[in-house]
Amino acid sequence: MLLTTPRLILRPQLQADAEALFTILGDPRATRFWNRPAMTRLAVVEELVREQQAAMAQGLCHYWTVMRDGEAVGSVDLSLIQNGSAELGFMLRRNCWGQGFATEAAGAVVDHGFAALKLTRLAAAVQCANRAAARVLEKNGFALAQSRTVVLADGRSKACDFYLRMRG
Repeated sequence: MLLTTPRLILRPQLQADAEALFTILGDPRATRFWNRPAMTRLAVVEELVREQQAAMAQGLCHYWTVMRDGEAVGSVDLSLIQNGSAELGFMLRRNCWGQGFATEAAGAVVDHGFAALKLTRLAAAVQCANRAAARVLEKNGFALAQSRTVVLADGRSKACDFYLRMRG
């Protein structure tokens, strides 16, 4: 499903988006709040996109590539879709930070999740130090539900905030 905002087009992710996503996932500053270190090889991102494509085909998640002026600049997703609930995630290239694009793209996906997908609950997790991501969530109506330390995929322990938004 194609989603549009005043400045962005969000189209379903394609395997061909791996190179654009590598620009983000290979950037240590862009991934400093992610659950694993920056990826150093395009082939790893290509495999990740293949896995995401397979999960989309099974209806477990939806991934959109964020397009700005015809160029792929980020990704927004709804994952772990089950029982009317899903988890929101988003990432953008560094040169797109601070311009409201993440808030705009996340808002389009939140609206789609509640309206078209009939979800009733959306969740999101951010590391406590990632205030920019927390502001994106807050601007989209999410409320802080819990803070706790978690062990990330790479074995590091980090303080994380968990946000919720209910339909309605």
